[in-house]
Amino acid sequence: MILRVLIKGIEMYRSVSIVILSLILSGCVGLAVGTYGKTERARTDFRLIKERNQFHFSKTYEWYTEEDIIEHWGEPEAVDNLKECKVLIYKDGISWAGVGAFLGIAPVPLLIPTGTYKNRFYLKNGLAIGLVQEYGEIGRYVGYTCGSNECSTSTGEKTNYNKRDSEEAIERWCTKYDVFADN
Repeated sequence: MILRVLIKGIEMYRSVSIVILSLILSGCVGLAVGTYGKTERARTDFRLIKERNQFHFSKTYEWYTEEDIIEHWGEPEAVDNLKECKVLIYKDGISWAGVGAFLGIAPVPLLIPTGTYKNRFYLKNGLAIGLVQEYGEIGRYVGYTCGSNECSTSTGEKTNYNKRDSEEAIERWCTKYDVFADN
């Protein structure tokens, strides 16, 4: 009887230890509350692979044609025009927005679906001069967190400025300005 109780105790200890260890190994710890939503990033240094919404790890500055993009990713979900640009739009999964808390080692998200993420290629004179990728990102948070080999404290300031940068890039790409003169 005592042996059975001892074995059960060891099994319970081992199970609890595995759960705690797996949470700790997630690499994040802290006490914070924040917002989460869609943001975007402008890029000119992308390299496509032949799988929709996937990129090669190495960067390149080669010029892709519309035909190259369609050959790699297939037909876009939508095509649009913006000033001097033709825009190829590829959907890239469900986008989410909401709030969340990080309590010790456990994230507690409260998110709702808000649409879709998109990859938008901006073409001028038949060549892709830029890409804007949408993705999910923490917008603001209050608290203290450690993760990705760094710790930080935030008092609610905006943590990501990429959306403004991408709007400026699109304006630059799609005006009469000769983007090819820079390269």
